[in-house]
Amino acid sequence: MKQGKADFYKKAEEAFSKEGYLYYSEKDIPGIGRAHASKPDYLAQKGGNLIIGEIKSPAEQPDSPSWRQAQSSDSDNFRKVRISVAQKEATGHLPKEIGGHEIIIRGQIPDYISKLNKTYILPEGVSAGMPIWAGYTFPVDEKQNVNKAISKCGLTVQDIIDTGNGSITYVFRHHE
Repeated sequence: MKQGKADFYKKAEEAFSKEGYLYYSEKDIPGIGRAHASKPDYLAQKGGNLIIGEIKSPAEQPDSPSWRQAQSSDSDNFRKVRISVAQKEATGHLPKEIGGHEIIIRGQIPDYISKLNKTYILPEGVSAGMPIWAGYTFPVDEKQNVNKAISKCGLTVQDIIDTGNGSITYVFRHHE
């Protein structure tokens, strides 16, 4: 049986806390206006750096058709990434197990970063002047597929948060 989202999200929070991060879940992140639901799963702060991140639990499989469907809240870039990945998959140039992660890494996380101060604001006490990093938290079982997706995206993982609880987070710079 696949682990539920709530349980997995708790593991992600525990891992960040164990590594000394201040962790803010989606419910701690104030939304702005009608698009207030378009915000990251978490913010994590440590050492003058801010991570804006997405969590995918074991219940959220990378080959899910929903990952490829454009949403009205998507930025133009996010929409283009979804379409591009779906086209590569349809032609057999990209396995869905890797393409799904590419959608999150190149599309969803940068989308959330770009929406800071547009659809959500930083929680009280979090400085707006910190360097921003991208964070992707996923089940350790997906590590090989995520490594391939990170490579295809031309990114380098700067930090790994892996406390042995089944969740792993890659921290990287996003492309502007």
